[in-house]
Amino acid sequence: MSRGSSAGFDRHITIFSPEGRVYQVEYAFKAINSTNLTAVAVKGGETACVAVQKRVPDKLVVANSVTSVHTLTPNIGAVMVGMIPDSKFQVKRAQLEAAKWKYQNGCDMTADQLARRMADINQFYTQNAEMRSLGCAMLMIAYDEETGPQIYRIDPAGYFRGMRAVGLGVKQQAANSFLEKKFKKKSDFTYDETVQLALECLQSALGVDLKSGEVEVAVVTKSDTSFRKLADEAVDFHLNAIAERD
Repeated sequence: MSRGSSAGFDRHITIFSPEGRVYQVEYAFKAINSTNLTAVAVKGGETACVAVQKRVPDKLVVANSVTSVHTLTPNIGAVMVGMIPDSKFQVKRAQLEAAKWKYQNGCDMTADQLARRMADINQFYTQNAEMRSLGCAMLMIAYDEETGPQIYRIDPAGYFRGMRAVGLGVKQQAANSFLEKKFKKKSDFTYDETVQLALECLQSALGVDLKSGEVEVAVVTKSDTSFRKLADEAVDFHLNAIAERD
């Protein structure tokens, strides 16, 4: 970033620049792209699905130990995009908040309550000098019996919002443009259509044909509200369906 009149205003997280910007928070958003990954979440009629790139950094690394998909509660899951240590911390904090809620209230924490709590924590980090903003963003999915499938995006600035579909990461602009065009035509997708739309969007944004080992897919549905990852065979089935349709 060019210094000029803004020199020194990015050295402390609690100082505004003369233009009213907090540079440390902007740097946190840039850190989201540090792993060069892209994730897509799509909400159908009775399904919420999230798909994210999987990149194994070294052939010596066990592939199963590399993941961006995390279970927060039995019915709520999330994909983390950004700096891996920050993402791990964010996931552990979310699991702790959900467990604490259940211990105190005797019922499961809903996705919107958890999303709001994690956004509040992120916002707290933007105005306290002893903590830096986390360089990661969260895509949370769940199924609510009253409102149906849910998708939430939580960013480092402490802002969260419910989404019908959203892209996150390096190619998020291309992904969001693709999803906007699809949702203009139709929004009540079936289970297969929801999963295939997420995969098709990811392939379109990246400009490559993905293999099952290069992508992780997780879903929640009305018939089975538990958060679960799809096996490689199931991902292959949907990728082949997309290829045959094209």
